Amino acid sequence: MRFPVYKRYYLVLLLLAVVGVAFAFRNRQVRQVTIAVKKRLAPVVIDSQAVNLKPKGTYALQRQRIATAQARLRQKYLQAPTPVARQQALDSARNYLQEAVVNQLVPHWYGTPWNFEGYTETPQKGHIACGYFVSTVLNHAGLKINRFKMAQQSPENEIRTLHQQPQAIDFHATSVQAFEDSVRTNLTEGLYIFGLSNHVGFMLYHANKIYFIHSSGFVPDFKVVIEPAGVSLVLSYPQDCLLGAITPNDALVKQWLLGETVVVQN
Repeated sequence: MRFPVYKRYYLVLLLLAVVGVAFAFRNRQVRQVTIAVKKRLAPVVIDSQAVNLKPKGTYALQRQRIATAQARLRQKYLQAPTPVARQQALDSARNYLQEAVVNQLVPHWYGTPWNFEGYTETPQKGHIACGYFVSTVLNHAGLKINRFKMAQQSPENEIRTLHQQPQAIDFHATSVQAFEDSVRTNLTEGLYIFGLSNHVGFMLYHANKIYFIHSSGFVPDFKVVIEPAGVSLVLSYPQDCLLGAITPNDALVKQWLLGETVVVQN
């Protein structure tokens, strides 16, 4: 089929316009990623008063201490004489679970190499993929969950497993600042699981600061890191980000407290 000359002219203009828009969008992405990489290569500042960066004792000892505290908190919850006292016990468990994950277990994992197929359960030995990092740390913190089955799910199903709601918390991150503003506006402080189309990790929202804690397959890390959201390559370009509540989630905290099995969604 042949188009008249004037129609071919308009088709060429339309094609050039489409190519121009695509090129501009691509250049915008490249610029955003370049800026993000430069930020990420700069020294990362973490509030050491809120987040412990250095491991204490041995990993086995930390797991033992967590199990002991979990049993003590369970008894406090079960023996609570009133609904108010029971909620207070649940809140104590919530705070301790966050402390156990962020400041007792995770510091032992910092620097452990990332690999897409890594599934080690021993910090600093072997490699760990992003999904296995999340499921392994939660399992070692006393959450009764199949770390293999959970890590083999899509990020969305991993989030649904922990969030335990039909819909995850959905943010369209048009920019890093927009994401941080949405978190501060819509969420309570605590520990969350975050997921992209092909990546998953922890998000810590604490003392008005937002951190990503994950086994990073992003330049220049390729290891377990903690980083402020503002310099993370996770949000280096506009994309959808799903979140699921861990410690702000009464149902999940109660499952951890009582030693109930968490059913993996698939």
